[in-house]
This record gives sequence, C-alpha cells and structure tokens, in this order.
Amino acid sequence: MIRIGRPNSDDAPAWYGYFFDLAPGDDLLEALENSKQYTLELISTIPAEKEDFAYAEGKWTIKQAFIHLADEERYYAYKAFCYSRQTNVHLEIPMGENYAKDFNVSKRSFTNITDDYLAVRNATITLFKGMSNEMLDFKNFPVTPTYTARSLGWFTVGHNLHHCKLIKEKYLGQ
Repeated sequence: MIRIGRPNSDDAPAWYGYFFDLAPGDDLLEALENSKQYTLELISTIPAEKEDFAYAEGKWTIKQAFIHLADEERYYAYKAFCYSRQTNVHLEIPMGENYAKDFNVSKRSFTNITDDYLAVRNATITLFKGMSNEMLDFKNFPVTPTYTARSLGWFTVGHNLHHCKLIKEKYLGQ
C-alpha cells in the first residue's frame, strides 16, 4: 500500500487551503481512518434529544449535518474517482437553493445516518487504497480550477473535521 502524501496547493482552488490545514498528518489513508474514528467517537457522545437540534433558525440539525457529510463525501469521492481514471467530469457542487435542506431527515434514524456515513467513508478509503501516484495526481484537463484525486481526498478529511468542530462548538457547547 502506498503512502498518500499531502496535496500540492496548486492542485485545488485557493479556498481548499483552509480544509487542507484542518487535516492533520502526512498520509491520506491514515487521515481518513483517524477522522472516521474521531467522527464516530463524536457521534457516540450525542444525546438522542440533540439529534434534531439546530443551534439557530435556518441552520441544519445535527442529523442533517451528518447527512451533509456523507453526501459531500460521496460527491468528492466520485469526482476523485473520475479524475483518477482520467475521465473529465463537470459536476455541480451540491449546495445552494437546489440542495435539499430536509434530506428526508424525518424518515431516518440517527443509527441509519451513522451507518450511511460509515459506509461512505469505508468506500472512500477503499477507493484511495487502489490508486497509484499517477492516478492521484492526474490533472491534464483544460478546466479551472485544477483538481487532483489527492487534493479531493485531503479536502474530504478537512471538510469532515470542519463540521465535527462546528457540531462540538455550536451544537454541543464543547
């Protein structure tokens, strides 16, 4: 198994830098595994009465925030998959007015949402385990901004940790 080092900052939009900085370490597979464990530990501390809590009007509930994490990871893993296979794909980032705010949350248990997160993260880890350095760093598409599978993987870790931090601070008061 290869060690997947840090991304080149030129291989992603400038705003990714914030998320890269949140992601510790120098091996993506280890960072994905560690952030998964951190997230599962955080989930285990959330009392049932807080699952549907939103810290302000118009903000997501804790359940919606974790659905968002799984959804975004699916998106970025698919984009990394396409780049690693040298398939040029333009995908709209799932946000804004077109992005469903409810997430069918009323029909989903927190256990179901946690299982979903875990399945997506394990699939992401498996995806990156199968990539060579050439696959991780392919960027020969005439698109701006430039991305690589490596930069998308590190963004995934930072994005996950960003939302865990928000949940701890704004939802759980820690």
